[in-house]
Amino acid sequence: MEDISLQSRIDVLTEEQTLIQDSAIAFVGRDEELKNVRAHRFVQPGYDQALWQEMAESGWLGFLVPESLGGMELTFADLHTVLIQLGKGLVPVPFTATAVLAARALVGGDNEALKTERLPALVSGEWKPALAWQEGRGGMEIRAQGVKLTDGKLHGEKTYVPDAGGADAFVVSACTGAGTVLVLVEKDAPGLQIEYEQRVDGGFYGNLTFDGVVASEIVAGAGCAEVALGAALDEARIAASAELLGVMTRALEITVDYISQRVQFGKPIGSFQALQHQSVDLFILSEISRSVLLQAIAVADGEGTARELAVAASQVKARCSDAALDITKSTIQLHGGIGYTDEANIGLYMKRAMFLASWLGNATAHRARYASLTL
Repeated sequence: MEDISLQSRIDVLTEEQTLIQDSAIAFVGRDEELKNVRAHRFVQPGYDQALWQEMAESGWLGFLVPESLGGMELTFADLHTVLIQLGKGLVPVPFTATAVLAARALVGGDNEALKTERLPALVSGEWKPALAWQEGRGGMEIRAQGVKLTDGKLHGEKTYVPDAGGADAFVVSACTGAGTVLVLVEKDAPGLQIEYEQRVDGGFYGNLTFDGVVASEIVAGAGCAEVALGAALDEARIAASAELLGVMTRALEITVDYISQRVQFGKPIGSFQALQHQSVDLFILSEISRSVLLQAIAVADGEGTARELAVAASQVKARCSDAALDITKSTIQLHGGIGYTDEANIGLYMKRAMFLASWLGNATAHRARYASLTL
């Protein structure tokens, strides 16, 4: 296997980004055997609260939050080094769902008093909001329809809210006579019912039912809400793609190491030309995904339009979703029979890829969206 290098291509990182990446590598490396990952599978809330607090203390939760609101106000170029490592380690925390999706929806809102009060608590790890926007399986529509806000009370249902079990509150999109708004609902609000559904990767979705639930505050009014929600979703899609890149590259690293050591017919199976060719093909898939991700990050960190961000987000989400599924399925096959057992860690990578590939729109949905935006 000497001709196959699975070292990640060295991107040009600043000194600060290198330090961030090194800290993330050290953080993830403490659970190389994925024991912590297994310990939190299908156990509410589905992730490690202690790890979450460590990440808060490291400042990671405030990467995309303005300094005036307690954050670090960094860029996606800074953040992606962490996201890739979180994907490599399958770290059981709702980082993208909370520190990117929910946080950016709040930042994009027009309630300055709410931002001043709540975002510092999010950055410190004391308060965990979750974004409830989806109203049906595979839905991509930003405009709220099924949940209505009438006289300050919510009625309707939201589905597939990630990691709802550990959330303290929900940022909910709702329909009003003036248009879509974002409102804040406390988890213990009277009339709110939550049903949990297991995810394939061991986490949980929450399905929320609102029966006259009083919205505690307006996060974004009509005219602002759809813009804030659209940007937050596209930024989260880029973040999820970075996690997918970490998942696929680590799965391939593990597999190349495995076939280099497994002996059959008196020699390592990694020396067989057919497996070398397959490994190279998978490596090329991951490197193409990396290039598309870097392109999307440049758009996210630039001063482009909402449409340009949407095009970049759909392009990278479609590319990384397909690549991660192809690579993780193939790495299980390369492991042979043991790869199909639950005890083999390689299977955990495929299950995380399955969740991330479908969350926020699968590859088919994003190819259709990309076409509609560009043709």
